[in-house]
Amino acid sequence: MKVKHIITLTFLLLWKVSFSQQITNGFSMPESIISNGKRFFVSNQGQDFIKKDADGFISEISAEGTILTKKFLPLKGVLNAPKGMVIVNNILFVADLERIVGFNINNRKTVFELTIPEAILLNDICQLENGFIGVTETVSGNIYKINIIKKTYTIIGNIPTVNGIAYNQKTKELLVCSNGKNYGDGSVYLKSEISEFKKLPNITNGFFDGIEWIDNDHLLISDWITFPTNGSGKLWIYDLKNQQAKFKFTGESIADIYYDQKSSSIYMPQMFHNRVLISDWKQLNKKQQSVNNLYNYGIIDGFVGGLYRGTLPIKNLKLKGDFGIGAPDMLNGEMTLVNGKAYQTKSTGETTELDNSHLTSFASVTFFKFDTTFIQTSLTDKNNLLSTIKNVLPSSNKMYAIKISGTFDYMKTRAFSPVEKEPFPKLTNMLNQQHFFEYKNTEGTLVGFLLPNYLDGINVSGFHFHFLSKDTKQGGHTLDFKGNNLKIEIAVLKTFEMDTPNNSEFQNFEFQKRENAALKIVEHGK
Repeated sequence: MKVKHIITLTFLLLWKVSFSQQITNGFSMPESIISNGKRFFVSNQGQDFIKKDADGFISEISAEGTILTKKFLPLKGVLNAPKGMVIVNNILFVADLERIVGFNINNRKTVFELTIPEAILLNDICQLENGFIGVTETVSGNIYKINIIKKTYTIIGNIPTVNGIAYNQKTKELLVCSNGKNYGDGSVYLKSEISEFKKLPNITNGFFDGIEWIDNDHLLISDWITFPTNGSGKLWIYDLKNQQAKFKFTGESIADIYYDQKSSSIYMPQMFHNRVLISDWKQLNKKQQSVNNLYNYGIIDGFVGGLYRGTLPIKNLKLKGDFGIGAPDMLNGEMTLVNGKAYQTKSTGETTELDNSHLTSFASVTFFKFDTTFIQTSLTDKNNLLSTIKNVLPSSNKMYAIKISGTFDYMKTRAFSPVEKEPFPKLTNMLNQQHFFEYKNTEGTLVGFLLPNYLDGINVSGFHFHFLSKDTKQGGHTLDFKGNNLKIEIAVLKTFEMDTPNNSEFQNFEFQKRENAALKIVEHGK
C-alpha cells in the first residue's frame, strides 16, 4: 500500500541542507567516475548492470562535467556492463562483470584483459602498491589482488556483498564497503598492513557503494540506504581519528564516487537517473544533515485503540531515522531500531531482524547523535536512573532521545501476542495476552525517548524504552532493570515531524476529544 504523507507538524523550522551542484545529463546508467588528475572518465553500463549485452561504454568528460566524447571507449571490441575504474600509468582498467579490461587512454587501444572464471559481478577497482590493483566481486564477496604485469590474481579477503574499494598509498590501508545481505545492512571495513579487515564503528548500516579517501583521516562513502531505491541516498563523511560519521541526504542511486584532490570536488554518478553530479567537498563538509528531528508515524491513541495493521515499510522508516521504537505489523511483539537495523521481539520471546518490506503501524525514530553522555558507575535500578537522567536535563518541555548501554544485572521486558481477526480489540483489553521475559547479566542497549506532556495522545509522554541485547537475541518493551557502569547518551530533539496512514481504518477511526477548559474559554471568547 502506498503511504501518503498526510500531515507534517514542525515545532521549529526544519533545517535543510543546500549547496551548489553541477549536473550533467545524457549518460547510460553511469556507475563510476575516475581521473588521472587531468582527464575524467565515466563508465556507462547501458541497459542492464549484469547482462552480457555489449552495450556498455566509457565517456570522457571535462573537469566541469561537460561530455567531451560520449563513447570514448572501447574503440574496438565490447564492454558489457563496465563499473569501477582506475588509471595506472595512462592505462584505464575497468571491471566488466567477469573480466578486467585495460585501455591506453592516449591511443584508445585495448592493452590488457584478464578473466576471472568464477566471477559474476566484478564491481569496484583501485590501485594497490606498484604493479597491483584491487577488485571486488559482489556476488561471492571476494576481494582480489591482481598482478597487472603477470596477469595473475589472489584472494586477499571475503566480505559478503562487498562493493566499493579504496587504497591509501601513504598509510598502506585498504578500505571496502558492502551492500549487506538484505541490501541495506552493509558496513565499512578497513585493513592495515598488519591486520585483517575490521568493521568501522559508529556508522549506520546501509547499502554502501562507492568509497574514497579525502585525506589520511577522512573518508567519503556513498549510500543508497536500501535497494530498490526510495528517492533518497546518503553521502557519509567518516572521521577515522574520532571514529565518528556524519552525512547529508543526496539523490538516490549515487554509485562509485570520485574525489578530486586538486579542485576538492566530488564527482557522483547518479546511476538510475543517467546523470553526473559534481559538488564542492569543502562546502559540503561545513554542512551536516540535521539529526535532531523526531519523526512520528501514526498516533499512539489510535494504536492503543486497535490500529495495528502496518502501513509504512521499514525501508521508508529508515529514511527518517536509525534509532527508535515502534510496533510490528499486526502487533506481534515490539520493534526496536538500532544502528539502522529494525528488530522484532515476538510474543514467544524470539527476536529477529525485520526485512525492509515489513510494515509498521506506529513508530518514533531519529538520527541519533548525542549531546550529553555520562556513566552511572554505581548499582542502580530503573526508577533511580531515570530520576538521575531527569535531573541533568535542561527542561521538562523538550524532547529527548536516550540510549542506555552496558551489562544489566536484571532486565524485564514485555511483548503482546499478534492479532488476527477484526475488529481488533483495544490494547487495554489485551493485558492478559502480554508475555513477560526476564534476563540476568545481559549486555545490550535501551533505546527510547523522554517526551513532554503536550505530546501525550500523539505519542507516549514521559519515558518509553525498548531493550535489545548485544547478540540481538533478547528484547522487548522495557518494564524494569538493574545495572551498574551503564553508559547514558542523551540527544536533545529540536523538531517534530508527524505522518499518518492513508488507509480506511485510520481515516474512519474515532479519536476521543480531549477537553481543555482553558482553550475552550479562549476559543469562545468567554
